[in-house]
Amino acid sequence: MPLHETEAIVLRSYRLGEADKIVSLFTREFGRLRGVAGGARRRMSRFGGSLEPLTYLRVWFYERENRDLVRLNSTEVVESFMDIQREYSGQVAAQYVAEVCDQFMPERESNDRVFRLIVHVLRGLKQPDHLDAILCYFSAWMLRLGGVLSDLDQCSRCGQKLGVGASYYGNSWEGLCCTSCREGQGRQLAAASRELCRSTQGQTLERWRQSSPEMETSRSLRQFLDEQIERHIERKLVTKQLLDEAQCL
Repeated sequence: MPLHETEAIVLRSYRLGEADKIVSLFTREFGRLRGVAGGARRRMSRFGGSLEPLTYLRVWFYERENRDLVRLNSTEVVESFMDIQREYSGQVAAQYVAEVCDQFMPERESNDRVFRLIVHVLRGLKQPDHLDAILCYFSAWMLRLGGVLSDLDQCSRCGQKLGVGASYYGNSWEGLCCTSCREGQGRQLAAASRELCRSTQGQTLERWRQSSPEMETSRSLRQFLDEQIERHIERKLVTKQLLDEAQCL
């Protein structure tokens, strides 16, 4: 069994037996992997606290042919994001990033751009002002890199340009619709929110945040992007509801 080395972000961890863990990782070279960390729950484990969710690691692992789970050999912490999780809103936002990546990305499909996006967004969350805007940036790019972001300029039914008017979307709709084509009430997405989504393209997160997106506009956009992600993964995001509840506190 060859020993592999790669950078990784810990997404999730689960108990296995009395002393082990199963860890979901998004790695730079190998994509999303699940691995067994033997003895990780023992007090004197060689992994220490390195397998906590959202830790940026360098990891060494073995892989057996025809086995779904790799075996973790050792880890080295590159960067910790525990400070984000001291406040409840920051904790939920970070867990949202982990949940989306864990559900959205296929297993063993490497994507260096997604890896770099996750690291940049987690660093951005260390400055907890306006979390909605940061998560909008993350979700828009995840959908764009996955090739499933809806067309923001044309009605998905009649093909007419959406222009500066409002557009509408629903759970069972293929994409955005104009006023004439919408079925029932739908949910409204203003032209300002569509423009905000477009503006994420070609800009770093740091530069994009300097434009100070309006809270109402970014919150409306995040709800639309959440619906797009849920449609793609065919399940509800647990952290979406937690984010909405945290904003009401």
